[in-house]
Amino acid sequence: MTKLQLRPHAVLFYGLWLFIILVSVIDGYLVVRHRDKILVFERNPVGRALIKLNDGRVWFLLLAKFIGTVAACAALLLLRRWREHVGLTVAIAVAVVQLFLLLFLICA
Repeated sequence: MTKLQLRPHAVLFYGLWLFIILVSVIDGYLVVRHRDKILVFERNPVGRALIKLNDGRVWFLLLAKFIGTVAACAALLLLRRWREHVGLTVAIAVAVVQLFLLLFLICA
């Protein structure tokens, strides 16, 4: 029987990957929670357009966020499989952006 051993780089990558997903979930939750006044808070012009396109409802925006998160996280997994160091580097960059988003969401 083989013992599952994760190398430190793998632990870091998967931790960052989960952090990226967590921030996306928090962002989506806040959109739903504040859906009645989201147009006041939403800064992204594409997000605002999706809300307006959906008659003020947030479901198009949430779908776009979900698809974007799934695509980004799948791309990270593929990058890691292709070149581990490239996947880790990109995961760090995306996680930093997500950290700034999280700080913005908390402080706004």
